[in-house]
Amino acid sequence: MADAYSHALLVDLEETNIPRLKTKLVKYFQSKKSSGGDCEVDYENGATAVLRFRREEDQRNVLAKKEHQIPLEKGILRMTVRIPSEERKSTKEDSSEQGKKKQDIAQAKKLEQSQTDKVQIETKSSDGDPADEELCSTSAVLENIPDDVNQEFLEMLVENVLREVSSSSQDYVLEMIPHLSSAVVTLQSVKASTYFIAKCPENRMFTKKELLIRPLEVTEQVAVEDIQDINADILQMYFDREGGDVEDCTLNDEEQSAVITFKDQRAVKKVIKKKHCLKQKEIRVYPFYKSLGVALYGKDKPKPKLPAAVSESVDNAVWTYLTKNQDAAESIHTDLAKHFCNVKLDQPTVLLKPISELLKQKDAQVIIKGWANTVKSAFAQALSRFKSLKLKLASEQWEEAEKEIRQTLLNENVVVVPDMASWVLSVAGQASDVNRLEKTVSEVLSKIEQRIQRDKLSKTQEIKVYPSIFHILCQDGLMDKILHLCPELKMSYDKVRAVLQVTGLVEEIISASKVLHDEMYALKRQNLEVDKFILDLLMHEQQEELTDALLTSSGINAALETCSYSVQLVAISNKDLMKAQEHLSKMLLSQYINVEDIGVLEKPEWQHLVSHLEKANTESWRRAQIQTISQQVVVSGHKDNVLNVSSELDDFLTQNASVEEAISVQSSVITEYLHILNPSLLKQLEDKVKVTFKKEAILLSGSRAAVKESKILAQKLVSSVYFDKLKLSMPGVKKFFQSKEAMYANSLKNETGCLVQLVDEAGGGQDHYGQVQKPVYQVQTSDGVEVAVCKADMCSYPIQAVVNSATSDLKLDSGLAKAISKAAGPQMQDECDHVVSSRGNLKPGDCVVTEAGGQLHCKKVIHTVGPAFDSANPKKKEAQLRRAVRESLRLSEMTGCVSVAIPAISKNQGFPLMLCTTTIIHAVKEHLDEMSDNTFKKIHFVDSDDNVVKAMETAVRQEFGNQGVSYPQQSSSPKVTRPPLVKPVASNPYLCHIKTKEGLEILLTKGNIEAVKTDVIVNTIAEDLDLSKGAVSKAILIAAGSKLQKLVDSQNPSGILGEVIVTGGCKLKSKSVFHTIAPSWDNGQGTAEKILRGIFKDCLALAEDTRVASISFPAIGTGNLAFPKDLVASLILDQIFEFSNQRQTNHLKRVYIVLYPGDTKTIQEFTDEFTKKCPSGSGALLSRTLPQSTGPFSKVVSVSGMHETKIGNVTVQVATGDITKETTDVIVNSSNDKFTLKSGVSKAILEAAGQAVEQESKNLGCEPNPGMIMTKPGNLQCKKILHLVGQTDPVKIKKAVKDALQMCANNSHTSVSFPAIGTGQGNAQAKLVADSMLDAMIDMLSQSTSCTLTKIRIIIFQQNMLNDFYSSMKQRESTDQKDKVGFWTNIGNKVKSLFVGESTDKTKEEEFVIVPPQVAPACFHICSDSQANTDAAKKWITDLVSQEQSSAVITDSAILNLSPSDRKRISDIQDNMPVSLRTEFKDEKASIIIEGFSRDVLRASREIDDTLRKVKDEQELMKNLEQASDKADWQYRQGGLPFKSFDKETNYLLEQAMEKSQPQVKVTIQGKDYNVDISSGVATDSQGQVLQTRRIDKLKGGDIPDDWEFMPPNTTCVTVAVQTGTPEHTKVLNLFRATCNRTVSKIERVQNPGLWKSLQIKKEEMEVRNGHQNNERLLFHGTAENTVPIINDRGFNRSYAGKNAACYGNGSYFAVQASYSSSDTYSRPNQKGEKFMYLCRVLTGDFTVGQANMIAPPSKGSNPNEMYDSVVDQMGTPSMFVIFHDTQAYPEYLITFK
Repeated sequence: MADAYSHALLVDLEETNIPRLKTKLVKYFQSKKSSGGDCEVDYENGATAVLRFRREEDQRNVLAKKEHQIPLEKGILRMTVRIPSEERKSTKEDSSEQGKKKQDIAQAKKLEQSQTDKVQIETKSSDGDPADEELCSTSAVLENIPDDVNQEFLEMLVENVLREVSSSSQDYVLEMIPHLSSAVVTLQSVKASTYFIAKCPENRMFTKKELLIRPLEVTEQVAVEDIQDINADILQMYFDREGGDVEDCTLNDEEQSAVITFKDQRAVKKVIKKKHCLKQKEIRVYPFYKSLGVALYGKDKPKPKLPAAVSESVDNAVWTYLTKNQDAAESIHTDLAKHFCNVKLDQPTVLLKPISELLKQKDAQVIIKGWANTVKSAFAQALSRFKSLKLKLASEQWEEAEKEIRQTLLNENVVVVPDMASWVLSVAGQASDVNRLEKTVSEVLSKIEQRIQRDKLSKTQEIKVYPSIFHILCQDGLMDKILHLCPELKMSYDKVRAVLQVTGLVEEIISASKVLHDEMYALKRQNLEVDKFILDLLMHEQQEELTDALLTSSGINAALETCSYSVQLVAISNKDLMKAQEHLSKMLLSQYINVEDIGVLEKPEWQHLVSHLEKANTESWRRAQIQTISQQVVVSGHKDNVLNVSSELDDFLTQNASVEEAISVQSSVITEYLHILNPSLLKQLEDKVKVTFKKEAILLSGSRAAVKESKILAQKLVSSVYFDKLKLSMPGVKKFFQSKEAMYANSLKNETGCLVQLVDEAGGGQDHYGQVQKPVYQVQTSDGVEVAVCKADMCSYPIQAVVNSATSDLKLDSGLAKAISKAAGPQMQDECDHVVSSRGNLKPGDCVVTEAGGQLHCKKVIHTVGPAFDSANPKKKEAQLRRAVRESLRLSEMTGCVSVAIPAISKNQGFPLMLCTTTIIHAVKEHLDEMSDNTFKKIHFVDSDDNVVKAMETAVRQEFGNQGVSYPQQSSSPKVTRPPLVKPVASNPYLCHIKTKEGLEILLTKGNIEAVKTDVIVNTIAEDLDLSKGAVSKAILIAAGSKLQKLVDSQNPSGILGEVIVTGGCKLKSKSVFHTIAPSWDNGQGTAEKILRGIFKDCLALAEDTRVASISFPAIGTGNLAFPKDLVASLILDQIFEFSNQRQTNHLKRVYIVLYPGDTKTIQEFTDEFTKKCPSGSGALLSRTLPQSTGPFSKVVSVSGMHETKIGNVTVQVATGDITKETTDVIVNSSNDKFTLKSGVSKAILEAAGQAVEQESKNLGCEPNPGMIMTKPGNLQCKKILHLVGQTDPVKIKKAVKDALQMCANNSHTSVSFPAIGTGQGNAQAKLVADSMLDAMIDMLSQSTSCTLTKIRIIIFQQNMLNDFYSSMKQRESTDQKDKVGFWTNIGNKVKSLFVGESTDKTKEEEFVIVPPQVAPACFHICSDSQANTDAAKKWITDLVSQEQSSAVITDSAILNLSPSDRKRISDIQDNMPVSLRTEFKDEKASIIIEGFSRDVLRASREIDDTLRKVKDEQELMKNLEQASDKADWQYRQGGLPFKSFDKETNYLLEQAMEKSQPQVKVTIQGKDYNVDISSGVATDSQGQVLQTRRIDKLKGGDIPDDWEFMPPNTTCVTVAVQTGTPEHTKVLNLFRATCNRTVSKIERVQNPGLWKSLQIKKEEMEVRNGHQNNERLLFHGTAENTVPIINDRGFNRSYAGKNAACYGNGSYFAVQASYSSSDTYSRPNQKGEKFMYLCRVLTGDFTVGQANMIAPPSKGSNPNEMYDSVVDQMGTPSMFVIFHDTQAYPEYLITFK
């Protein structure tokens, strides 16, 4: 070995724990990767191996390579190669190097010796002849291997057995042979194999598994694989050459392999070491062992291959059955699948193919060998379950036999397979079924044979019968009757020849002929009754064609017979005759067309059209006959054709009739311009039609079609000129221009090329082109989203996103989509097409977004696909529509749009309108409710159709409530009228109106409590808190919505008597609801009265505490609780008076008591109680009207046949007449619930309106509606007809009228006419109807603040009912009493009067504002060919007028003190003179500016100066009155009643008398003269009656600080600058500078008596509650400049909590140190750099630590009513305080600093 492998190297290894490391080293260093060659490796263990090469060159190459590494499964083995130490010769090596060399040499020698020993062991001290070892096997066979033993187990077993053998002998190859339960282990040497065989039985696991082992023989055979088209001879000669003598060659064509047997075993090893190639294709060779019956492949073991497919023939009939019977075929598939076979039954020759699962079997090789025979046998067995029956037939039997057998076996599980080539009919199926049916089939064939024999004896006869007659006879059962006599008789009818063929025996034919003739004789006949034109048409047609087309085809059992003079109907019975007559009357029609222009009939085009239409239909019975009689054209024939022809003829007559149409123009100046200055433009029109010019129109005369076409051209001509208006509203302009109009017009024409006219134009207002129309209805959600319904054009609607109702293919070619596409431009369609091409057609509910562009006023267009309505599945379509809406909203938000306009999606796709709109708006409501972070600001529902807009409004009101705002919609510009200078006093709508001396108003009124608009309404509920119980509570719940019940339930599960529960108002018009739990009346035996009194008291106190201004009570207890009505009235009035007298603050201003209008008894009791409590002359102010004078109507004026009155600005008229002649905007029709009533007034209205209105009302009646609909007017002179469901119950009549008026107002109509509802066929009493209708008007008009109605008429057909309506009107008439006025009244107009019913809320007199008159402007119409010319003309006119204009300014303080009469006198100047006046207030100075022509301005100035001089004289007196009132309040008292203040005039007289030391003065008290003794205060009248008076000195009041400056009258707050250097200034400055060293500009004291008093009241209350006086602190509060006026006037408002910070609660924050509040976060600087901070008095009281989101201080202990007064940031040394009650802080000083 040393000689052969003598070139050694040492290999240093980084890792040693690597399996089969030696083998890996040998492979690597023999490969090209290492640059090595043939070598051996010696390695036992350790970090070094010895490598020996055969050639020195290989050694050098390995050394030359710098890096050596072997890739492992995980990681890389790196190695270092070096020469052993003894081969290095160097004299300079130190002792350490020599030691290392010696060690290396010793190691190499040791390894070499070890290798030598190992070789000696392996050769067993043999002679060293390797040939002997070659003939010994190195493999052993493990047998009897259990199925659960895998290869891994066997490998571990082999390694365990070999663990004591040297490492080089441990290498082995293990090959499993599963089907033999064996494995072959091949080792490196014979000795290792012998050792392994000997040691296996000693292994415990080997024994436990009962394994067997034997040596594998040395084979002389090899297996050759992958051979194709190679015969045995070629193989034998090839291997003779490559290996040695071949003894035998056995081929296996199926597996494409062969077994070669050599004579010499050594040839096997020689052959398998080589690569072999035959026919340029590689073949593989492996050793083959007889004892195993297989070849051993080692690591190259090939995968088994599937065997070839097998073909089997199947009987054609059986195969047909299997292809049609899935279960049968499946059974075969199942049987063959067990043998890993897939059966293909697509051909009669069945293909049996192996499946891949076969290869996964353990014994796959064995199965593959016998697979073909196995599946053939299995397939034959499976087919044995099926059978075919072969029937040989004669040719004449074939067709009938096949048909009969098929019919017989129709429901059997078999198939019938014909084979006409051999005349064999096969029946195939399950063998059992075929055997069972064999007898049945035989019987069928026997019967066929008998029928064939009968046919040979039969005869045929023909009987003449008309087809129509035969048809009706057959319908009567003719054939059944004949077959009943002769069952086997054959009959057939030849319609062309009109004969009945009868085939059978002779006697059968005779019987059949007799039956037929008898039936024909019994037929009924009558003449056809039709229009003469129809009859003439029928008489010239073939009767058989007519019968078939007109009767038979429609299932009518009758026939037509025609002759030269008549047409008869023939039928079996009279009933059939009548049915035929009725049918023909409907199907045949003569249509009469009125000829508008008889001249059209003479035109050749008409003659050609008639000829064409008569010949258009080749079917004679469908041909239309056209005749002309007088001025009518008659079209006769089949209804369908007649209607089409009539329509075409009518259209021709209409289009060609001579008509005249006017094209209105904005001004006559346009027609004059076209006619005079531009005649060439009109020439092209005159070629087609006659053109005539009128003042403001162009008349076109000619045929209707030509006029229509020319109209478009004319409109283009009109639009091609430039027209403009110039309105000059300065007074006198019109008169100035008119004086020289001709001269000015001619100058303008010459200088600018324009025609100019001065015209009178009504209205005088400005154009509003392009402005967005106000919404029909608008409401705002709790999240701040504006939801509105608008009638507008979507294409010009200004909003960020517009929703378009699109089709699934996004073709924008119809409806709204087409309009939007046209406005946007072609790029929108291109973008939509791109979307469809990329993602395909959209589905209902899908949405896409595109850019808007073009002329659209939006940014984005969202195209949504709305569903088509399906009445069979409406819920699905509603869901798709909701999805479309919500997807649209989602896309809007995604694209950043905060406003969106939505149309009525799917309204044109079959959706009922109300269902469509409610679904859309409900989806929007759902989306808004579910979105926690909603981004929308506006969601508008937009459409241009009135009906759609109305439906949208109804749906929005249902979903979002009725608390929104309605705007009147006007089609024309509203008239601009001058506002009144003095606010008119409306008529008193209340039953009683009282004002206490403290200023609290008590108002008794009729109405529905749920509809009032006060801040609070009071509700009465039961102890179980169920709001649906009780009339009042139920009405409130319905109006508020279900959320109100949830709010009540959230506070308490149940209530106790006397308790008051407070909730929000939800959808009510009131902000809050006080729910009271009242007891039932106990007849005065218990505490019911006391509890009810407490309820009234608590509600009033709670209203005052919560600072509301108004509250409404119902008549609590007067209903189901059974309290006496007068007792309840007395209790509530007593509590209100007591509350007014005792309260400390005056937040509550008005208390309403609302009584149900239908409860007359309660109204009377409460009215009487008010009269009793507040008689005339008492201390309270009373404005009460008794029943005879409570009415809101003005004086009733009567003329012949009509009574007229007014309620507010609305005129109410009752008159006799014909309602169909009314010219109001709306006429009301009283109809039925389907709106189709054709009797009484409804009949008259519908007939007068025309068929179109009748059809429209019928259609709308089928849709959901609120009990009334609005249609077009048709032929009536109104704008709309309102159809409502007629009523006879007065209560329902009132509701119907009220709802009708509301609908009119909502649609911006100004006038309406009603019939006397219910008085006709309803027989309702006229008096009750009158009361109901008039009360409905009063209710509606009193509740609506912005009603558009100005006239309401009731039209009565019967004269005698007029008196009943007049009587009802008189009962509601008011009696106006005008107070006498004198000198003091005139003076008192300048101060707040105490003797009129004005509200005390008005604390400041209105400013005198003169609105410049909206005089009829001088309007100039200008027309030219360019905008530049029109602009030049406008400038020319404006410059001319401006030269003549002048103005004057009168500035005088007296303007501020003008009385209403003086103001009116000055305002009237501009009505009487051509001047314009306006007022101006600047820097506390008032001025009147006069504009107009110079001469008129001078005259007006003189009149105003005269008026102002008069005012100054009166002003001095007013000043004295005010000063006296400011100094003192003189009061008087009658009896034991409280003191009352004198009026200001009397107060002044008394004060003057005191100042002048007069002993007595004469005054008037309640109409009586008294002498007042100034010193004693006693007032005595002429009869000696005495009153006590007293004087209250206002200047010495103790409610405000003494150091406050004087405050002017009628001021609530002033700021006073604190002088620098004063103690007050120093004190505030030092507190500020203690923590904030900033420059202070000024310090101001805030003087607000109201806030100061509130603070003091709260302070006293806090001191009593807390038991100490340490409740007030001086704290700082920083703010911005814009909030200073608000805080000064109103104080701090905790509603703004969280604006800057809210860490410790949602209240008002105050800092201990000024430095904290000086931060820019709180005191934001203004543009000058100035900052603002308050030094405040804050009632902090008892406090604790606060928390975020607190809305009130926490409770001190277990008692929830005992609460802290404030909260802080920390308890030890608080730096800030938070209060939750606005009256706990007063802004005492305002500090301005930088």
